[in-house]
Amino acid sequence: MIERILSVLEEQQIGEYLLLDVQKEITELFFIKKKLDMRRAENVRTCQVTVYRDFEKDGQPCKGESAFVVEPSAAREEISEKCRRAYLAAGFVANPHYELYAGTHEETVTVESSLSQMSAEEAAGVMTKALFAADDQGKSFLNSAELFIEKKSVHIRNSRGADVSYVKYHASGEIVAQCKEPQDVETFKHFSYDGLNTDALTDLVRQTLKMTEDRAVAQAAPVTGTYDVVLSDEYAATIFDFYRARGGGDSIYQHYSDYRVGDFVQGKPEEVIGELLCLDYEPTVPFSDDGVPMKKLPCISKGVFQNIQANVRYAHYLNVPATGWYRKLSCALGEADFEVMKKQPGLYVVNFSDFQMDEWSGHFGGEIRLAYLNDGETITPVTGGSINGSIFDAQKSFVFSKETQDISKFCGPKAVLLKNVSVAGRAAE
Repeated sequence: MIERILSVLEEQQIGEYLLLDVQKEITELFFIKKKLDMRRAENVRTCQVTVYRDFEKDGQPCKGESAFVVEPSAAREEISEKCRRAYLAAGFVANPHYELYAGTHEETVTVESSLSQMSAEEAAGVMTKALFAADDQGKSFLNSAELFIEKKSVHIRNSRGADVSYVKYHASGEIVAQCKEPQDVETFKHFSYDGLNTDALTDLVRQTLKMTEDRAVAQAAPVTGTYDVVLSDEYAATIFDFYRARGGGDSIYQHYSDYRVGDFVQGKPEEVIGELLCLDYEPTVPFSDDGVPMKKLPCISKGVFQNIQANVRYAHYLNVPATGWYRKLSCALGEADFEVMKKQPGLYVVNFSDFQMDEWSGHFGGEIRLAYLNDGETITPVTGGSINGSIFDAQKSFVFSKETQDISKFCGPKAVLLKNVSVAGRAAE
């Protein structure tokens, strides 16, 4: 397929291009309770072709681009027509000029992990065992589950000599836990790991079964007011999406982010009474989609912004090195004990209907499906209401746990304490 595409590009005299050839081999398992209901294997390959066109507009040099997708079964005539239309469309995209990444040919890199050490069949068996290891807690049970083991092969090639490829393995899926008494409730959870995180998966199931039982007996929403709020696992990780986005070259170039290298980004230094942020960009693949080699890179050190992450285009505009886009952050741990954090007065939210971190406004919030309210004397499961906060306020008093988590998008503290967060709930009696 690649040679067919290159032949068409040469025939149409298109000098600049980028090919992203992706093949996914996925083993899919679907369970009803503990019984395997369906097993399916997928093998999907597509190649995204981006063509570029240099021209001038109002006396300024521009580089337009347009992309299309080619399937393995595509005939030469189809590829030729797509290519012609894309090159025509690229002439209407007046991006400021930049150069593609000038690379070389490198041997295929396999991203080493526990998943890469065994076959998909073996990995599926190991993860299935971990999935149901904790499903024995009584009233709650796994109603259904899905498990996906993926092998992803990526080949990147451009007109300036970049010719690199890699293979990466990934495990993901979702579970639905159910408890029928005293009311029938369900809890949905998604998981995503770059390795055989069997302990993390078993712990996720155990926690989900427990929270489903507790939600079945939860009645009232918390009273409207301000609370110290503890978030853990995926919700704690989501908070840090703000900093990954704010450090992006696209955000900075388009003035959505005001981050500048060397700036203290947690407000005024004298107002910070909590943890100073220490974040790193973590590579999850060896090469970016532009073919740029990726490596671990400091993001924020003791509250000070260190590096802009950017693809080739935005790196050129900002006159910084091209790093590629990072999908994962790591964060230095704190000293707080997670069990102690949960037992302090406040609200420990374990499940939202949808928790979001707005990367531009700094607002975070979500509707509470289950939380544990600690009034200083008793801990009560509550459901309903919502939390609403601003990262610009919360980042001044972060408290991080010493316990860890490691998921596809984040490695760092398992839990984060956010102080004085607004909670909308029921009226006080």
